[in-house]
Amino acid sequence: MSNLKKFAQILPLLSLLGLAGCIGSLLNNLMINSVHLTPANPTIAVGATQAFVLSANLLDGMTDHEPAKDVTWSSDNTAVATIAKTGVATAVAVGTAHIAGNFHGNNTTTLLTVTAVANVATVVAGDSRSLQVTNLRTGQEMSFAADGLRDVIMISRGGAASSMAGNTANGVGASADTSETSVLPEHGLAWIAVDSAGKYIYVVNRTSESVSAFEIDWKGGTLEAVRFSPFSAGAKPWTVEVDPDGASVSVTHFQSTEVSRFRIDPATGALKPFGEN
Repeated sequence: MSNLKKFAQILPLLSLLGLAGCIGSLLNNLMINSVHLTPANPTIAVGATQAFVLSANLLDGMTDHEPAKDVTWSSDNTAVATIAKTGVATAVAVGTAHIAGNFHGNNTTTLLTVTAVANVATVVAGDSRSLQVTNLRTGQEMSFAADGLRDVIMISRGGAASSMAGNTANGVGASADTSETSVLPEHGLAWIAVDSAGKYIYVVNRTSESVSAFEIDWKGGTLEAVRFSPFSAGAKPWTVEVDPDGASVSVTHFQSTEVSRFRIDPATGALKPFGEN
């Protein structure tokens, strides 16, 4: 007898016992076929961070991206990498660590590889909406925060862009060391990523189903739109990640296991889907 049929038999009993509030949760658990982490087997440098997303593949063929707070995270080698309750791993030392995610008893792992920073131009820390970038060659620091309510990227030199974005949204003015760049006419700015060379920043616009690209001006503390930006990202784009070598970008999609891959033009930062000449 299938799990769903068993559940249907005990459903009336649960209601009589006053456990109706648990029914939805139990049904969701029964509907999960498997879980997996995105990105799979990533590589980052010491001092950098990596945000993970746990996705549940359901029996009806759909895929759900679960909130990080509902997932139990762990690392089997905290001397190499730790992971927070937000699903963001921090690289501590060179080596490997298995990152595990548990969602309602469903377990999955992926291998995180940590490399030295000798050939890395920047160190990026933060999460999907707020990044702090340190230029290892010059010591400069810039912070970027996604303000989805106004479709702008908040920029701060040597400051916390996430706090500044919140203050601006609440009507508090930004300081002289801050600025903002609009992604309009695109809408739904939700996820940002910076390449390891600290040259370009990429933004997922979920409503417009696109990726906006900007070149980082370290001297001026501003962003300049990459030629031909924005770029079509396919249906329901969800996350964006720049590969460690800075040669390509990966975009995941909501309720799908599909990952769209784009080549980065190293001279301009423009994106082109793999398979196109």
